[in-house]
This record gives sequence, C-alpha cells and structure tokens, in this order.
Amino acid sequence: MPDPGSARPIDYVAAVRREAEALSAVAHAGPLDAPVAACPGWDVARLVGHVGSVHRWATVAVVTGAQPDRTALERPPREPGSIADWFDAGVGPLTDALAAVDDDAPVWNFSAYPDVGRFWPRRQAQETAVHRWDAQRAIGQPEPIEPGLAADGIDELLEVWGTMILGGRDGIDIGGSVQLLATDVPAEPWTLWTDDGVFSVSRSDARVAADVTVRGSASDLLLLLWRRLPADVPSLTVEGDRRILDRWLRLGMP
Repeated sequence: MPDPGSARPIDYVAAVRREAEALSAVAHAGPLDAPVAACPGWDVARLVGHVGSVHRWATVAVVTGAQPDRTALERPPREPGSIADWFDAGVGPLTDALAAVDDDAPVWNFSAYPDVGRFWPRRQAQETAVHRWDAQRAIGQPEPIEPGLAADGIDELLEVWGTMILGGRDGIDIGGSVQLLATDVPAEPWTLWTDDGVFSVSRSDARVAADVTVRGSASDLLLLLWRRLPADVPSLTVEGDRRILDRWLRLGMP
C-alpha cells in the first residue's frame, strides 16, 4: 500500500499557510455571494465556511489522535460578513498542530491508509489549495497550484481517494488506460486503468503506451482530475481514445 505521506521536498505546513492566506484574501475582498462553479449551490461565503470547518475538524483529529465529534465543532457564523475573520482564527491552531505532529504518531484519519500523523499535513495542504483555486475562480482569474504541490496532489488523489472510492467497487471498467504527463515538473507519468473492476495506478518513466494521454501542467492535470477543468481546455492536450478518459471522469472519483 503506498504511503500517503511519502517523503517529498514539500513543506506542507508552509503550503497550508500560503494557500489559506490566499483564500483569506478572497474572503476579505469578496464578493462573498459569488457562486462557486465547482460546488453547485455554494457561494464564496459557504466555501470559506466549509474550509474553515475542515481546518477545525483536522486540528481536533491531529491534537487528540481520535475521530472528532463534528457536532462539538465550532460552526461558521451565520453572518457572511464575519466569515473571513472566523476562517482566519482557525488557521493558526491548524498549522501549529500540523507542525507539531509526529509522522508516525497514532492519529485517526478517514481513509484506508494507516492512522498516522503524516497523513494530515498533506491532506490539509491539498484541501486548502484546491478550494483556494475555487474561490479565486469565483471572483476572477485563479492562480495555478504550485507545480510540486500539484504533482503531489495527483499522487494523493489517486492513492487515497482512488483506493477509498473505487476499491471493491463493481462496474468501474473504463476499457483502457489513461496516462497523465505533467509538462512543468520532472515527475514520472501516471498511468491508470481498471481491470475486472480493480483500479490500478503505475508510475514509470518508460512512457508506457496508453490508450489516451493527457498532457499539461501539474496544476491543470490535478484540476482535471478534481473536475475543476474540462479536458478540452486549451492548456491540456489529449491524444488517443478520448472516450476512455471520459469514462474515467464519469466514474465519480473523487
């Protein structure tokens, strides 16, 4: 089983701080009622409230090592004008907890991976980065996710969410393989496929032939997988059997 916190030159705590600061800037500037395309029915205020709630939930998990009681967590304020300050108040406790947790300490998490501390800094960096992009997109032109963090996010999405959502699930055959090639990081390509209802991912620099290949920045590939971007945006190049990619994107993962 892959390690969700595999060693990488990424300072996850710094990434949480950076991405949270950018999300906070959107929350303070507004408009808070701008709709968030990736989350139908949500506006910026609700998105910021969601991320702030996730931050508080993760803080409790890391500090206590146990599954948090969501009913006991501080809820976002009802008044949208207070949401930015409320969000800001949760960032410091989260980053302090993430910085202090031991990688191998017993800490609950929601996935199929071992309950160890290293899971949480990575997860919170990825959570905050993608939703920061969502918020910036709602009000204007979003900044791409930093390439190294985005490549790591692809790993996390396929390892953690792929295993959790597709593991043991019937009817997931996509009829071929999909390869993802990041053009802005020295990362080995990701090749993913399904076989008799089993989901698999391979990393190899051998450029294994795939039925469909998608090329683009690590940020755009990650946002494609999170279904924030469609495959036909100009910044992505799709070569091969597009139907296989479409089947993957329709699997509901994540």
